[in-house]
Amino acid sequence: MSLATPVEQNTAPSQSLPDLFARYHVGWETRDPALIASLHAQDGVFHLHDGSEPVHGREALRRHCAGLFARFEFGFEMGRRLYGADHWVFEWTMVLALREPGGAAFTARVEMIDLVTLNRAGEVTRKDVYMNGAQAQAAFARAGVAR
Repeated sequence: MSLATPVEQNTAPSQSLPDLFARYHVGWETRDPALIASLHAQDGVFHLHDGSEPVHGREALRRHCAGLFARFEFGFEMGRRLYGADHWVFEWTMVLALREPGGAAFTARVEMIDLVTLNRAGEVTRKDVYMNGAQAQAAFARAGVAR
């Protein structure tokens, strides 16, 4: 039994994946929920694999991102980007500005991997985000954030 499915012919986006990645990443770097959502397919899925449920659809994704940006101040350290016919894998480190319950500021670093699939129109149909669980748990526990 194989879990892999072959890539169908002519499903690759018509634009270059590095160009699509750059356009998409601007939304995250500038913390722009509307821009991020506009680059997803109408029925796209965003799933942060931290125990939370997947987010379905553009408007729900826009609201989800707005909540993320309101709750957490984070930046990116870029890592590898690997491109396939209709997807990319992006390794990055989330750099979080957090505070301990007593108020002392600290910076946490959490290794992340994004797996992003696109349709022929260049829209994100699915984004799965995986984080280093031990690093995330340690950072949020130190900040007193219930996860």
